[in-house]
Amino acid sequence: MDRKDDGSREVVVGTQYPLGQLARALQTTQEHPDAEARARAQDKVRAWTEVFSGMLQGTLAIGSRVPVAEVPSWATLEVAKGGFATGRLLAEGDLQPHEQALLSRLQRDDDTGSARAVLNAWYLGEEGLAELRRMLQTGGYRIQVPEEGALLVVAWLLDHDQAERARSLLDQLAPFFPRLRFYPVPATTPQSDTAFVHVREVEATRAALKQVRARPALQRQWESARVWTPLYDRLVALWAGALREAPLGFQLDADFKQRTHTLLSDIDGALTKHTLCAWPRKPQLSFGRLLTVLKDVVHARMTILPGQARRVRGILDAITQARGLPGSERLDALRTKQRELLERPSVVDFARETLRRLDGLPGDAGLDSLEALMAPVKGFAIPASIERKVRLSLNAPVETLVEQRLIRSSETLARVVPQLSAQVRALGISQPSLRALYAALYTAFRRRRSLLLLNLESQVKLEELPWVAAIDAYRKQGLTQESASRQTLEQLLRLTLGAFPEVLLPNKLLQEVRALLKSAGLQVPVVDELAADIFMGTFTEKFLEAAQQAQELLAGTLYARYYDLPSGLREMNASKHARHEARTSEAFAALCTARAKDGEDSARWSPAANGRIIEQAQILTTHNLATLVEALDLRPVLEPQLEALALRCFTRVCELLEARPPGYHSRLRNLKNAAYAWRHMLFFLSLRPEATHPAFLQEVEARLSQRGGELPQRLAPAMLGLRHVVSGGRMKDAPPGARCFLGWTLNRHWALGTAP
Repeated sequence: MDRKDDGSREVVVGTQYPLGQLARALQTTQEHPDAEARARAQDKVRAWTEVFSGMLQGTLAIGSRVPVAEVPSWATLEVAKGGFATGRLLAEGDLQPHEQALLSRLQRDDDTGSARAVLNAWYLGEEGLAELRRMLQTGGYRIQVPEEGALLVVAWLLDHDQAERARSLLDQLAPFFPRLRFYPVPATTPQSDTAFVHVREVEATRAALKQVRARPALQRQWESARVWTPLYDRLVALWAGALREAPLGFQLDADFKQRTHTLLSDIDGALTKHTLCAWPRKPQLSFGRLLTVLKDVVHARMTILPGQARRVRGILDAITQARGLPGSERLDALRTKQRELLERPSVVDFARETLRRLDGLPGDAGLDSLEALMAPVKGFAIPASIERKVRLSLNAPVETLVEQRLIRSSETLARVVPQLSAQVRALGISQPSLRALYAALYTAFRRRRSLLLLNLESQVKLEELPWVAAIDAYRKQGLTQESASRQTLEQLLRLTLGAFPEVLLPNKLLQEVRALLKSAGLQVPVVDELAADIFMGTFTEKFLEAAQQAQELLAGTLYARYYDLPSGLREMNASKHARHEARTSEAFAALCTARAKDGEDSARWSPAANGRIIEQAQILTTHNLATLVEALDLRPVLEPQLEALALRCFTRVCELLEARPPGYHSRLRNLKNAAYAWRHMLFFLSLRPEATHPAFLQEVEARLSQRGGELPQRLAPAMLGLRHVVSGGRMKDAPPGARCFLGWTLNRHWALGTAP
């Protein structure tokens, strides 16, 4: 991001980031050893080229909620990393298999490039509407992007005497009939409407299984056992038979000559074809030494010299002592055991068999059972690595997936929550087919990637899609939906705070939290994590509201004393943002800016300076912890585990600071995340009685001393401040050397220590 040179401090989106991403993608296409990775990188090259070209030509307004000229906000855009729109729409592009099949059925072709218009028009005809009605009744359809549900909505409206509303909707869609798919993907099975969720769909699991490759070490082991060991035994047996009770120098017979030529030919072929093992190519090892003598004997017309014979006999004696010669009971037993091990399928074999078992299962759903899929293969159990890949598609309660570590982060949890939210949000619709359609539209909409936005603009909401707005009136708010929404929300937050207490609630998860709050009829200010590189220096009204509510909950607590929370937030008011008509609070922004300076004053704009201001807003609002815990009355539910949660946060602080990633930027990211975990630790502690804090401090000091290294010294300033606050003081009165642990700084962070 860049600042304009006109002194306005307005942020504009520059081309440096897209160019950097393009360069990395180009490098991957040329240097990555995996062909599929190169192919994926090639698609990224295409996307970033389109982003860069669109920015230069002015056809892309990066930072706007409508970044593509003449494309409405409801259209689903292709969005590259960082929120950059490429200009493409996900409902356009090449014809998909189901479209080609329908065109063939209609005996139409795509010579004129009007296939989409033809198909959209067909679905509005008598036969097409009958097909849409059948899909609605049976649930036999899938919606990959929200546009694909539009004509299903039209069909439902027409069936319910809403012709005028259907016509109004078609008026908005018709200009895009030649470009976009407004019809669904036919399916043979209905969509699932259970409360179970899965981490990924079966098709993604198939793709993961196809990517399974044997580890190089295992491939070398396989080659050694199946190729080189038999050749080695043949070489030893050849020499053992030739030198048994033979004189020190003699002419080898014709049979030896024939067997030698055959063996050398096989070894030469193996050296060319099998290149993973290094030991057959090392002349100093026994195999290489025996092979060298054999080649010398061939060159000398099958005459072996006394010195050569002694050398071979010495090697054979060593082999006899180590494992026995070919034909001996010892070696036979060893080779039998090795062959039994070789009969075990490789990890690639297990992956292929699992793929075969997945044949015929719907790719866009989860798995209700793993029993048949996880049955042994040739008597051998499926490896844990393969089982985990399949288990990620298991339909199960979300708590089960968290307990089984199939959901390992709050980001992953955020990806599966829409499966629950879709069902809850649809509860207000009494008509079954419309309820299923709404749930499918909701899930598809949540797959949309967020855009990079400036100037306090908001992401497009589900209700802004014309076909969703057309049926939203049929979704009635009622006690059943409110109760289910609240219950789901409480479940979600208990899981998130219990499983991932040390991390910020990610924006994707907060999106679902807002939707569930709305369905539950709760008014709670939920604030997103802001990006430091595009921060405009202003905060919306909800930041002030969240800070005011957090102040009421935390007044006088350990958290308030540690972060010196100010009084008087309740008297601050929001103001109208003159340019964008968004409710903001200049006083709150000024407060965060003043708190961020704290001895590191800098008039120069920078992401680090922005990060310090944003961090103060997170401190004042607790980044949703206080508001959500209070609104949902979660304090009694969390009470039994508050100390354990705080200890997990402290452990994470230590782990992040002990890690030494090679890049300085990675270390700064660890610092920021450690500061988040430290803040969450203080929040959980503040919900416990003050009398319990000294014992907690004693426990973390003991744990810190056990970790050793530089960490106790690096954390000493933060621990000194914590000790002072636990004793009843405030950070502003802390003794010299005490520091408030914050993640952002304009200078080198004191917690980085002295290591390079």
